Amino acid sequence: MQNSNDHKITRVAVFFDGAFFLQVNSFYKHNHHVGKSFFFSGFMEYIRHKVAQLEHSKYHLCPIVEAHWFKGRYSANAFEVRYPDAQKRAEIMTSERKTEDSLVYQGVKLHYTPIHLDNETQEPLDKPVNVAFTAEGVTLAAQDRFDVIVIVGGDGEFQHMVSKINTFGKRVMTLGFNLTFETDNGYGPKKKFIRTSQVLMERSNYSVWMDRIIEEGLDTNERLVMSLFNNM
Repeated sequence: MQNSNDHKITRVAVFFDGAFFLQVNSFYKHNHHVGKSFFFSGFMEYIRHKVAQLEHSKYHLCPIVEAHWFKGRYSANAFEVRYPDAQKRAEIMTSERKTEDSLVYQGVKLHYTPIHLDNETQEPLDKPVNVAFTAEGVTLAAQDRFDVIVIVGGDGEFQHMVSKINTFGKRVMTLGFNLTFETDNGYGPKKKFIRTSQVLMERSNYSVWMDRIIEEGLDTNERLVMSLFNNM
């Protein structure tokens, strides 16, 4: 008897919290023995395979129909205040442009929200990205634009988005990371953490701890994991 899922299309949406993703990407390039950036086409391919596995479907039946990138952006003046060194600004802008090129090539829609700085501390005042991220996800769910949404992010506030999306009969898969590393800020080594909210992982229909999968896959030269990174 033929399985009912043999010909059923599972439409996939992928939502990136850009700031979070770039932190993770920087970790694997600069603080991990792999020493490489993520390869976006390999990352998207991995997502399709993982959705197919968890949905008991097949790769070719799980197309990515929506892909969105959300990130805060400084105004030109705020950017100069935040990064007064001209060379540092140029490096950051070049890196951001290369990332944008990769995203556009993969058909990812870019969403930028303005970052406002505190006049005294020059620190960001709010998280406007979370609002745009959640609003877009819930809107697309209400419009029946996907069946499974994949969150690449870490903020616990996204748990509310998960609950709302579930009311439309859609599933949520979160790709989580739990990373610890040391940096030297000139005053000695300092521990830093990049973590996906445990509550977000628990609320999601599918919780995928990518850091564990990457470690195991690199040890065994697993093809899909190796293809996550450039030139591997």
